[in-house]
Amino acid sequence: MTDLRGRKAIITGGTHGIGEEIARHFSELGADVLIIGRDQDRAKEIISECKHGSIKFIKADLSKRSEVLDLVKKISTDETVYNVLINNASKNSRFNVVNIQLEEWDAMLELNLTAPMLLSKCIARKLIDQGKPGRIINIGAVQSFFPMNSSLAYSTVKGGLRSFTKSLAVDLAPHGILVTLVMPGPIYAKGKESEPSKELDSRSAALIPRMGRKIEVAKLVAFIASEENTFMTGNEIIIDGGRTISRKPDPDEIKENVL
Repeated sequence: MTDLRGRKAIITGGTHGIGEEIARHFSELGADVLIIGRDQDRAKEIISECKHGSIKFIKADLSKRSEVLDLVKKISTDETVYNVLINNASKNSRFNVVNIQLEEWDAMLELNLTAPMLLSKCIARKLIDQGKPGRIINIGAVQSFFPMNSSLAYSTVKGGLRSFTKSLAVDLAPHGILVTLVMPGPIYAKGKESEPSKELDSRSAALIPRMGRKIEVAKLVAFIASEENTFMTGNEIIIDGGRTISRKPDPDEIKENVL
């Protein structure tokens, strides 16, 4: 089993979906976790249910520049030196080029690109100043090269996150900070349930004929964050059951139940 003792991880978007699953899994593996999110009530539930590593919460809306800057200031002045950053917070904007509003476009850029950049800068600076290695893991999406209908902003910002990951890896490799992009395909994320219905599962267009599970993504991210990962940076890892090489389209029911 992957050992994350000694890891101090920041997980954005950590109160729901994949981010919550990553936070719970990291705690189980011994990491100290700081969740960033908007749902304070849900964060309290997660903290009360996690009985292993330390787990804390800071409320912040990362689509708002002022709140991101406040968060960066808190992390910068914190005595804790975080050696893992998981830029997971995201939003799937269902707009096309005709009906998207500028405010929505700007919010998508703030949440999916500006916030990861500012947080990565903050974490990297502290690690470099202390001569310590670390891991930055960006959670992307297969839509970055496999766009769906009405996913203009989402596909665009996730494409930008791919380039950001590679550039960040080039900048930080000399300092022992490894940067990886994880791109999930259809991952079941309806409410608090961990399993879709058998009927919904069977309709997935992936080569492995089912939808992905959040824990499968969390386990992959845990390995990348661990000391076992020593020779991987600037990489894009797709976890989609072969969806990107399948020619069968996903039915609408699948699209409504994924992250």
